[in-house]
Amino acid sequence: MPSILVTNLVLLWIVVLLNLLLTIALIRRFNRISTQLSAFSDMDIGLEKGSLAPDFQAETLTGETVTLADYARKAVSFIFISPHCSPCLEKIPKLNALAAKAEHAGVELLLVNTDGDKAETAAFVAKHNVVLPILVAPSESNSFARDYKADATPSYCILNQDSYVEAAGVFEPNWEEQLARAWATV
Repeated sequence: MPSILVTNLVLLWIVVLLNLLLTIALIRRFNRISTQLSAFSDMDIGLEKGSLAPDFQAETLTGETVTLADYARKAVSFIFISPHCSPCLEKIPKLNALAAKAEHAGVELLLVNTDGDKAETAAFVAKHNVVLPILVAPSESNSFARDYKADATPSYCILNQDSYVEAAGVFEPNWEEQLARAWATV
């Protein structure tokens, strides 16, 4: 009888120690994730509301070079994407559908590909049935995304007719309403 009691006691202590080790591992993992999330939240994404938008240069799929001046006197929403960003790919059908709402609000909705050249962008447009106009401005050779503080994709910057920022940031879970609210203020 005493050997069963000793065996049960040893097993109980093993379970307690395993539980303690797992708890310590979870706490360490949580701390690591918290550190990573705080680093992400400290990122300065998006221009400040009310600031004058910086000039930029980008290329259309037809090879035309465009600048901020080409959108003078127009409200415009730049949606910064990457073909290698799965959240961006998931949003393409809804962004295509939002084109009519943007037009109704008097806002030109444009995608800005920050990753890839014109040929890669054309293939991306064909593969994913992108109907929105798209600008090509690869981050490694073009400062458009950096100047607009679009360090993450998908992100957005909405300018009013005078080229001042109305809203900017990364897409949140309610991103469609986020854009519609911003368009209402333009």
